[in-house]
Amino acid sequence: MIEILKQIPFFSQLSDEDLDAIGKTVEMQYFGPEQVIFEQGDYGEEMYVIKRGKVQVVRDFNILAELSDNAFFGEMALVSEEPRNATIKSVGDVEALVLKKDDFRLLLETKPSIASVVSYEIVKRANKLS
Repeated sequence: MIEILKQIPFFSQLSDEDLDAIGKTVEMQYFGPEQVIFEQGDYGEEMYVIKRGKVQVVRDFNILAELSDNAFFGEMALVSEEPRNATIKSVGDVEALVLKKDDFRLLLETKPSIASVVSYEIVKRANKLS
């Protein structure tokens, strides 16, 4: 699990100890072709990291991007109460690691080093989207 997490830019700056802590909390989920993972406007409780596969990012019925292996999405749900700003739909079969908000908050409380690195990455990504 650590080797998978190291490949993800969102987590790449974390120590092996921190990655191990995250690895113990994530769950694997599988999505079939054309499956909606979440919809624009939904309230979010988790972020996703694509282990294998491809998804489309759709806002207001327009495809904004396609994401594939090692990309992540839904991360703002971990730190915000805002509704999802896009719909995510699988293109084919997708395997994704899922980190839930409650697990993330517990990690931040017990591992401050995770909080600083992940907070920086979220702010950096939010600035790119605005």
